[in-house]
Amino acid sequence: MIAGIINMIAFVVFASAMCWRLDQIRRQGGGTQAVAMTTAIGALTLAFVVSNKGVARFLNDLLFTGVSRVLLYGLLALGVASLIVVFFFSAKDSVRQRRAGVEAIPLVVAVVGLQVTMLLIPLDLRTKGLSASTTQNIGFAFFFLIASGYLAYGLLQCVRSIRRFLQMADGYLKVSLLILISGLILLAAGSLAQIVYVLSSLLWGVSVLALMQVSSVMSLIGLIAFLVGISYPMLYARTRALFAGLRRRRRYRELEPLWSLVTWAVPGVVLPGHGGDRLKSTPTVLFERRIVEIRDGLTQLSPLLSEEFDAAPDADRAHLLRAAVDKYREAGTSKGAVRDVLPADGNSLDEDAEPLLRLARVL
Repeated sequence: MIAGIINMIAFVVFASAMCWRLDQIRRQGGGTQAVAMTTAIGALTLAFVVSNKGVARFLNDLLFTGVSRVLLYGLLALGVASLIVVFFFSAKDSVRQRRAGVEAIPLVVAVVGLQVTMLLIPLDLRTKGLSASTTQNIGFAFFFLIASGYLAYGLLQCVRSIRRFLQMADGYLKVSLLILISGLILLAAGSLAQIVYVLSSLLWGVSVLALMQVSSVMSLIGLIAFLVGISYPMLYARTRALFAGLRRRRRYRELEPLWSLVTWAVPGVVLPGHGGDRLKSTPTVLFERRIVEIRDGLTQLSPLLSEEFDAAPDADRAHLLRAAVDKYREAGTSKGAVRDVLPADGNSLDEDAEPLLRLARVL
């Protein structure tokens, strides 16, 4: 029951990650690493589909008995091989590029080995699980040795490469890599425990059930850690974007009194296609637009603002601005040299808005 729930959650996470990766490639384009990561996520997502009992039964009936197991481990192998390329490939290092390309060789050998050994397994054993009796069949035992062996090899290769990135990473990326590397180590350990179980049963007739239990626990915990690690950057980016949007939506509305006063005096500064009070675009775009309109209006009003305005407290600035607006409305224009007023506190959009927000709050 628990394993089924975990598998369902894993499928949803991988499917969501797949959609996110495709969207990233659509927006930013994709190089070798981007395509490899998308391939890895796609292969692992399909592996969860194939692992479903109904899907496995359909495939076995449609093609041949045992094909679902070959596809499952073949997709897992493809996913792991793609992860090796993601973590090993370097756009500037030709040696590492060739090394990443060489990973196709063990992948092909493993997939061919899975297909050949499956054909050697009797039909009545092809869909059975690992046990003391099934591992006595050479074909069955070698199928799982090849599958678990390649997965352990590939996962440990990923761990080796991620360790190099850990030295350069910081912040949320380092957290993501630490969680990811922990999951990969546990998954590799689970595969190694499965190899030991098969060898001990095949060579010495000793069935150590505890090894399979340890393998299952390690694989389950490792899968959860892997899912968290691979999803962490996506969740982090989405969370930051969500909170940034909420903050800018709030600040957009806080600027309303200042914007209304300035645009009432100088309506020409309102950019075409303005949506009024309704947020019809992203909060960031509307927030930036409102800042531009306010600053443009203040520049037009600046000849009517005395030098005292620049150094005055915000409460006094509010009175001086209202007086300048009244003069502008009466004259219909302003005469004199324009100047920048209320300089930004820094270079970012939020720092640009700070002096405007302080003035808007006292209006």
